[in-house]
Amino acid sequence: MKNSSNNRTYLDRASWLDAAIEILGRSGIAAVSIVQLANNLGVTRGSFYHHFNNRDDLLQSMLDYWEKTWTIEVLEEIRALELSAEEKLQALVHSVRQQSAAIHDAPFRAWALYDPLARPSLERVDKIRLDYIRSLFEEAGFNGIDAENRARLLLHFEMSDSAFFAPRDDETEKRLVDERLKLLTLPAHDSQLKNSK
Repeated sequence: MKNSSNNRTYLDRASWLDAAIEILGRSGIAAVSIVQLANNLGVTRGSFYHHFNNRDDLLQSMLDYWEKTWTIEVLEEIRALELSAEEKLQALVHSVRQQSAAIHDAPFRAWALYDPLARPSLERVDKIRLDYIRSLFEEAGFNGIDAENRARLLLHFEMSDSAFFAPRDDETEKRLVDERLKLLTLPAHDSQLKNSK
């Protein structure tokens, strides 16, 4: 936002966080510095201190912002839908893909591998996501380890798919998602089928 009286640029907190997350994704957490951010944004370092106490405050704010934007808000949006559990699973996957959540996740996961500051946030995010997805499978009629396993498979695939596979055209991607969800919501094999093998 421009202030016409002195023509200086003022940035809100989200602008700093978005810029920091962009650097994180491009160059890793070591590259996220106040000087680099100010240079990238074309402002003085003084602007930074209107929103954050120091770099540590920025880093924790990045983690909180990531959790809120790509987990809490996404799940709240899905919870509010008046749909069946299966339809909510489908809506969740499409929302995750539309928001490129997996691409945003990757640098935070890399950061959490070695930094004790980031690890608790990652663990909390994964627990929130897994608990919610498992609850949808339970609502769809799956129980215990079966619901847990299906939830883990879906969460793991959606968070790592973009790292392994180049995206196909939109129609093919939609079909892949739909067929994957059909597989994950098939009833478990009964004991007679297992014993017949």
